[in-house]
Amino acid sequence: MAEGYRMDYLLVPDAMEMTIQAMRPHWALKEFDLWGDSMVIFRGPMNVTPQECIDLKEYKRGTVFPKGDLLHFVIEHFNDNLETGILRQNILVSIAEEKLVHRIGSAQKVLRWGDDLYDEDKRLTLTAVAPTLVSVKIHFGICIDSFPESGFAGIDEYSLDPIELGEVIGNQYRADIRRLREKCWRMRPIL
Repeated sequence: MAEGYRMDYLLVPDAMEMTIQAMRPHWALKEFDLWGDSMVIFRGPMNVTPQECIDLKEYKRGTVFPKGDLLHFVIEHFNDNLETGILRQNILVSIAEEKLVHRIGSAQKVLRWGDDLYDEDKRLTLTAVAPTLVSVKIHFGICIDSFPESGFAGIDEYSLDPIELGEVIGNQYRADIRRLREKCWRMRPIL
């Protein structure tokens, strides 16, 4: 079988800050020498101002980003349009929901509303998709620390290891995208 789709991937061992620079094209190439489609996973605070907010609904609502530690996924897909990027974002959120529910068990509820995950009425995640001139970027953040003043809960309440969680979500996403890409060339057309 010919070599299939490959996504460059890095789980950054040291904490780093999430800024709007990570949503620019070729960020993973410039910062980490990752070529082509890529995923960078790291933990750290968010430093994105309200004026830099990508999601216009969140911008108009005046959403305050959570303070403290988050687990960040920054993904870049080339040759995708915005709609495809949003569908990929939904795949990522669904995988995160599945992995969280598996680890938390039935004692607490993790609910998916749109493209975010909640513990009852507290948000666990935040996410955005943005087109660039050459790619589509996805950011998905899972709160590690709780920030109740802004309505965010953190996975620290469940005693989960964020690095292990990031690794299993990242590996599942890469596997699902690889299978999706490979399925595109495996299917024969109806003539």
